[in-house]
Amino acid sequence: MKRGLKIALNVSLILLIIIVTGLLAVSRSKALGLVHPERTEPSRTPAEVGIDGWEEVTFATPDGLQLSGWFIPPDPASPGAALIYVHGLGNNRDHLLTEAGILYRHGYGGLLFDLRNHGDSQGELTTFGIDEVNDVQGAFDFLAGQPEVDPERIGILGHSMGAAISLMAAAEMPAIKVVVSESAYANLQDNIDYGIAALTGLPAFPFADLIVFIAQNEADFKVGDVRPIDGLGRIAPRPILFIQGREDEKVHVDNAQWLFDAAGEPKEIYLIDGAMHRINLVEADPEAFESALVAFLDRYLGSPE
Repeated sequence: MKRGLKIALNVSLILLIIIVTGLLAVSRSKALGLVHPERTEPSRTPAEVGIDGWEEVTFATPDGLQLSGWFIPPDPASPGAALIYVHGLGNNRDHLLTEAGILYRHGYGGLLFDLRNHGDSQGELTTFGIDEVNDVQGAFDFLAGQPEVDPERIGILGHSMGAAISLMAAAEMPAIKVVVSESAYANLQDNIDYGIAALTGLPAFPFADLIVFIAQNEADFKVGDVRPIDGLGRIAPRPILFIQGREDEKVHVDNAQWLFDAAGEPKEIYLIDGAMHRINLVEADPEAFESALVAFLDRYLGSPE
């Protein structure tokens, strides 16, 4: 009996080691995929959404990285308003071309660019908004230096991680006049379980905590510090438009309401029936989306006072 029990315990210990090793290996792989997302190249150009006169550009961030982007001059007959477009995790500068094309038809210029560690831009780590605020500062400085752009009429539009970055940047940069936030998380910590399952395909337990621990150590940032909701008071009285799909499968739609409730006036919220995190966000009702977006920006950014 004793020999049999010893063999059983050894087998159990070996199985436990294999399971733990497997959990750590899978968690590490998924964690590295979050802070080192696979780089993608644009599948479209601005010309494919009807934008003329755009050009390839590069610009520097305050912490010394070179970022790549597309500059779209505003209509010469317009007041010179322009948007900084900030894409989501694992995407690139073409991620928000649909919105840029819509706004171009209404006279708005813009800068679509690859965040650090994405596309053709420099950088080796993604920190979900901590370091990426520097990218927005570099983008703003570039836009403000273009003769076609009125530096007093620069806004920002971001999606998902890009929306969180946009909110965090606007809280630190009073020169950003308006914010359009698509599908942002209010704070990263409270979205871990929901988001990890959607982004990695793994169950929240036991993987979420392991993935977060490894990602934080790899990128040297704390998930608890990524809290766009905390800076909303510093954005007011600059206006914010919150947009989100009611069927969002990656960032629960409650985040839009939390952010809206915490924001100061003026603020607007547009929740889209049938739309998910990105799928159908514009396509669910293109006319209503365009009307809401353009009306908001014309009211606060584009139209001369």
